[in-house]
Amino acid sequence: MTRDRPLTADMPREEYVDLCKHRALGYLDQGDVEKAAASIIVTMDARTDCKLPDHLESLAYSLLLANDALGLRMLIEELK
Repeated sequence: MTRDRPLTADMPREEYVDLCKHRALGYLDQGDVEKAAASIIVTMDARTDCKLPDHLESLAYSLLLANDALGLRMLIEELK
């Protein structure tokens, strides 16, 4: 069976955002700040209705460069 749209398009926005956050927080729980930042940016940007605003994407990169896991966790947890 082929699909015309990716699975992510079939999921309600709120559920998708929660999934993205859960994945990124999982990486943080493993101590991987780089994968957490990449995960939240890439997965949120996969849907046009979830794309991070430029300032939040820049903040995520800044937190990554500072190796600020706590700051990145706070950013991820507050995403809506």
